[in-house]
Amino acid sequence: MSIYDLTAYEVLQQEDLSDLKSKGTLLKHKKSGARVLLMENDDENKVFTIGFRTPPSDSTGVPHIMEHSVLCGSREFPVKDPFVELVKGSLNTFLNAMTYPDKTVYPVASCNDKDFQNLMHVYMDAVFYPDIYKQDKTFRQEGWSYKLDDPDGELTISGVVSVSYTHLRAHETDSYLVCRLLLEKKKKTESEATYIIRLHSTI
Repeated sequence: MSIYDLTAYEVLQQEDLSDLKSKGTLLKHKKSGARVLLMENDDENKVFTIGFRTPPSDSTGVPHIMEHSVLCGSREFPVKDPFVELVKGSLNTFLNAMTYPDKTVYPVASCNDKDFQNLMHVYMDAVFYPDIYKQDKTFRQEGWSYKLDDPDGELTISGVVSVSYTHLRAHETDSYLVCRLLLEKKKKTESEATYIIRLHSTI
């Protein structure tokens, strides 16, 4: 099967990437406009990354909160933490998610083809069909939560995104209200992003 047989895609560019000992092909999905970069080489380690442009509009840390939130269950994998389950049962050589100042990426890698296909499936379902649409508590949990290490200890406020907590604490705002505002902002941003999102995938 040739790359040109993929009728849902348009081949934009092909290039010899000699410094990476690879052949690169840039495709564009005709319906969505998503760009897919294929890199062919002799490395047995298969790598897949899906990435989104997530430039922040403020310092509340919403892209980083979303990075964690989408990995808290999805349509086909409605478990509390599929990421942890993958780590336990996968033959992966790399499995993570990262938020940069302007983008969020979800890379996976494996030398086992069946495992690789499964990793891609779980991650694609997570980023396109996260349970967060049905469960607002996930967003609140990841952005701001209360922690009690010892029954006699002090109740502390924590969250996976320390920059968000620092920013919000500086404003001395009620935690529930803050989470509600961030959630409303997230939903508003998602509706606006329908027209501006740029999806990048690397295989």
